[in-house]
Amino acid sequence: MLGWTLTIAGGLLGYELLRFAVLRRVRGRLREGALAYVRRHQVRLEAARFIDRLWLREGLLVDPEIDRAMIRAAEEQRLPLATVRMRVVEYVDEIAPAFSITAYYRVAAVLARLVVNLAYEVVFDRREVVAAQAAVPPGAVAVYVINHRSNADYVVLSYGLLRHVALSYAVGEWARVWPLDVLFRAFGSYFVRRGETDKLYHKVLERYVQRLVGQGGVTGFFIEGGLSRDGLLRPPKAGLLDYIIGARRDDPDLEIAFVPVGLNFDRVLEDAHLTAELQGRERKPSAPEKALSALRLLVRLPVLVGANLVRVALRAHRKLGYAAVSVGPPVLLSELSDGQDLARLPKDQRRPAIDALAHRLLGRVSRQVPATPVCLLCYALLEAGEPTDDAVFTRLQRLLAELRRVGAPVALGAAFPRLREAESGIPGLDAAVDDGHEAQMVLFLAGYALERRGLVGHDRGVFHLRPGREVLVRYYANSIAHHLPDGLERIAAAADAGGGAGGGGQGRGGR
Repeated sequence: MLGWTLTIAGGLLGYELLRFAVLRRVRGRLREGALAYVRRHQVRLEAARFIDRLWLREGLLVDPEIDRAMIRAAEEQRLPLATVRMRVVEYVDEIAPAFSITAYYRVAAVLARLVVNLAYEVVFDRREVVAAQAAVPPGAVAVYVINHRSNADYVVLSYGLLRHVALSYAVGEWARVWPLDVLFRAFGSYFVRRGETDKLYHKVLERYVQRLVGQGGVTGFFIEGGLSRDGLLRPPKAGLLDYIIGARRDDPDLEIAFVPVGLNFDRVLEDAHLTAELQGRERKPSAPEKALSALRLLVRLPVLVGANLVRVALRAHRKLGYAAVSVGPPVLLSELSDGQDLARLPKDQRRPAIDALAHRLLGRVSRQVPATPVCLLCYALLEAGEPTDDAVFTRLQRLLAELRRVGAPVALGAAFPRLREAESGIPGLDAAVDDGHEAQMVLFLAGYALERRGLVGHDRGVFHLRPGREVLVRYYANSIAHHLPDGLERIAAAADAGGGAGGGGQGRGGR
């Protein structure tokens, strides 16, 4: 018996030693690969990215502002200070990330590349982010301010910026389920409870964000605070913005450079659920319902990936269209605030000033929202006029020219080669030829995508909106309407007058 025990113990010890050696070697190789990637692409990784989680926790637990907030909470709720302190410890552990360069540049990079390339063609000009980074003054902290179209925004933007910067995101409750919580922590994201009423929680979150920004950490946040239900930009949420600007109370000379980023998609994965809420869903899903939905997605994900891999192998896979990212020039806090020290204003004056600043930032972000082919065609279909191919083509051509005239990003990928390599020398001719060529390609490719989804019909050269699907067509048209001075009025007037593509119609005619 003793011999068998020693044999089993020796076997287990040998297995553990072998496992340790293999894991150590694998982790070492992965880390070396991640570091080589960072050096090769000269990715900027600030020191704040590597703040030890334990150091961060202890630093927050001795923060004077959090101490005062704990004392107030203990007095107001008549609780022992030790009990309140334990609550703060839980908040810190929940919020704080644990960035891993290996996880970000080996696990996240591979997952993002696989998921994004499987679903979308990404349209992204890397020169924009290089120019934006170069325009950030030395010593200033970069904060990326982003519109929010889809939960895929995190993946698409991280994929686009992978060679340039590692962003920390504020992530909502939907990601606080295993294994998403582990992954997002390793990717440097921090968790935010939406709708939390505990003032102590908000003080902990505020001081964490201010420590991150004060140490030079590059962060990004979605200024709308949630996904749009109708395609229009939502009013800005100023909570995180207030926390970020509050870092100037600790360092009055800190300059913050806000980098506006616009995102748009030919297809938003959650569009049907979002527009269903708009059409009269009684209440938003609760946190447990969101968690259950995320778990269902995790269960379905291997099946979906497997099915799509089979389609890829059989060359039958079709992507969902374009996912577009546009990065604008940074704007400094000192410019936006006209030199006013917002961080030191009294509370009753600071919040209105921060709200006004948030609206100005949203205006900057709105200029960067790209116009993708499906959004262009949806807008043209809803404008007043005949729904024939020729009439829609004319409206598309005019729409492209208008968007370029106001400086709106037009996201057209590899299927849209520009023709300006051969300049005619005749003023206006080359632009008109390009717009006409692109309008024809939008009509064909986006028209096919909308037909495939069952949003429109096309019969004998005439487009028809499918009954009950108009809300989705309007959702995509709304995403670019703000670029035009009378954008919303033009498609609203067409709906009131019964113009645009009519309902009904069956089948797919030749185009």
